[in-house]
Amino acid sequence: MDRVDCPIIYLIFITMALNWDLSKVENWKELFNEKGEFENSRMKFVYETILMRTMSVGIRTITEKNWKQFYARVQMWEKIWGAGHYSDDMRPMYTKEEDVKRMIGLWTNAGEFSKTEFLKRLSSGFAI
Repeated sequence: MDRVDCPIIYLIFITMALNWDLSKVENWKELFNEKGEFENSRMKFVYETILMRTMSVGIRTITEKNWKQFYARVQMWEKIWGAGHYSDDMRPMYTKEEDVKRMIGLWTNAGEFSKTEFLKRLSSGFAI
């Protein structure tokens, strides 16, 4: 049998861990569910969703100056792509303004997008 030369395509996915810092968030330990020792607790879903949403909306920190912009981008994202978490009975739980404001001081290493880049990424799933 003759050997057929064909190109081999390797897909390399480089993923970067999301690093985050809550040390500047007021009373940051309250963001976690209590389960005995603090090390065994898990962040409440609403706050974990906000933390992860930094990657979707392209804003890596939440500050007094930008929390409203962060919230506006989250609202747009959730209106198009759905809620970030669900209740036990599977009702969508959308991010609330006070939840974002509660996260002022959050820092992550997520990429940052301009407003134009965010809107482009937001609409990239549509055939328009």
